[in-house]
Amino acid sequence: MVFVLKLVGYYLLCNLYSYVMHRLAHIPSKKNPLFIIHREHHKNKYDDAKPSLPDWPNYFLWFGNLHATLDVWITLTLPHIIVIWLDPIPGLVLFVIHYFYEVFLAATVLDHNPRIKGPITKFLAVGEYHMNHHYHVKGNYGFYITFWDFVFGTVYRKSQQQQRRKNRA
Repeated sequence: MVFVLKLVGYYLLCNLYSYVMHRLAHIPSKKNPLFIIHREHHKNKYDDAKPSLPDWPNYFLWFGNLHATLDVWITLTLPHIIVIWLDPIPGLVLFVIHYFYEVFLAATVLDHNPRIKGPITKFLAVGEYHMNHHYHVKGNYGFYITFWDFVFGTVYRKSQQQQRRKNRA
């Protein structure tokens, strides 16, 4: 039971760290290294991304170029490394989950898959929820879960009226 509580606690802390770093990465400034690194991610168009096997460098947590790799390492991987250092067993469990998510699921299967819609996106920061972040970068900063966006009031959902206007255009 203590182990499970540690996992949940560390998971929430890692997610809070990632949320804060992602939010900081959206402060536009030539002096903000997080912004410089992260803006590369927003240059990619994911609307037509199809699920596929990862490229072989992804297995080594290399995501195509230095900025993309640093973006993942600084924002998502670093808190897991810190937890491993503080508490190795739950840290390693969380790191393995993180590794499989980033390598096999993040890019096209879940995070950037606009076909994932509905109630699941109220809890998991995937599909339509994360793509709304790409369309409206002032919200939906959460990774994996939407919890911290709700806590800090940064949830962005298209209103029904906006969706109808878009469909008519």
